[in-house]
Amino acid sequence: MGISYKNSSGYPDPTAYTAVHNIEAEEKILHIQYPTGHIDLKMDAFFPCTADRARKIFRLICQYCSQEDKDRLLRFLREKERRYQSQVRTFEQQIKSSTQEKGRSSLESRMRESARLQIRTHRNIEQFLYREERSR
Repeated sequence: MGISYKNSSGYPDPTAYTAVHNIEAEEKILHIQYPTGHIDLKMDAFFPCTADRARKIFRLICQYCSQEDKDRLLRFLREKERRYQSQVRTFEQQIKSSTQEKGRSSLESRMRESARLQIRTHRNIEQFLYREERSR
């Protein structure tokens, strides 16, 4: 979504900017309320996570979150996986067009990292779907 700090006339509009910024930040937080406490999970910082962490958090999410929150998490994970796939393709194209060896090795490293994160995100999606199916 996003909004500029300045309005269409070019004047600062901090109220609208702050409101939209706060709504976007809230959209990236998953609230898990359970009988003995709560967790506010910053999805962008937490995912992709290790299989062990995913197993623990998905158990809580499937048990205590609404279907709307579960759907929002699944959309978030799928979008994050698509972004990593896009990054991998972009790096592959840049590697093919790169002529310098030093620049190529840096791009290959970044491509491997994006591919690793994409695979981990895909595994998180699979674990979440499996856990959700088991909880029904």
